[in-house]
Amino acid sequence: MNTIAFNQQLSDKLNKELNPELFSTPGKGEITVVANEKKDLREYRIITKDNKVVDVVDAYDADHDAAYQKMMDFLKNYR
Repeated sequence: MNTIAFNQQLSDKLNKELNPELFSTPGKGEITVVANEKKDLREYRIITKDNKVVDVVDAYDADHDAAYQKMMDFLKNYR
């Protein structure tokens, strides 16, 4: 599976798992996950390579809540 297809598939699974707290959009080489609340400044970049998650970057260095932990637990299967 190529990177774009992998990211799309993983993004779709993340959206099923994390909505309504967080929403993800796929890109080439990364997936961006943002908070669904306009006032909430949370954004994470999931860096992928060779159909695996290699890093998760917190764009705003925000406090990590239950939604973040749920995302990280979900991503364990893709590392």
